[in-house]
Amino acid sequence: MGEVHKFEPVEVGEGFRFDADEILEDAKGQGFTKIAILAERPDGTIWVTGSANAGETLVLMELAKHQIIFGGEG
Repeated sequence: MGEVHKFEPVEVGEGFRFDADEILEDAKGQGFTKIAILAERPDGTIWVTGSANAGETLVLMELAKHQIIFGGEG
């Protein structure tokens, strides 16, 4: 039977957000083979785009989710 892990997100500070434009600028020229951008607009709508097909993007998202929950590299 699998283990149950408690998700404990790291909090930077209530309401704190990194500057989205700076993050996108830092991503340029990194030589990524696949990229997915998930964003929320001020009105709450979700915007998603990426360089891979839907299946590859979902796998990338799941690997990222695992890294967020458990830490370390995928």
